[in-house]
Amino acid sequence: MPEMSKKAERDIEALPPALRLKAEALIARLDAEPALGKKLQGKLRGKRSVWLGRTHRIVYTVSPATIVLTIIPRRDAYR
Repeated sequence: MPEMSKKAERDIEALPPALRLKAEALIARLDAEPALGKKLQGKLRGKRSVWLGRTHRIVYTVSPATIVLTIIPRRDAYR
């Protein structure tokens, strides 16, 4: 299981139960598949984002260890 920032821990607790289960499953896959998400550009360069349903994104970094930074609604993820 990758490391999680304090913000990501708070974010995952705030998710509805069904979305929380999906998020936990995706986060568990990130160690084995760090390239699961897409590379971000601009001011988020160096980070990656993976799709969590239609409404949320998981933003994380890969080097040197995988660290989940936040789980955020899609409309706010890239601002």
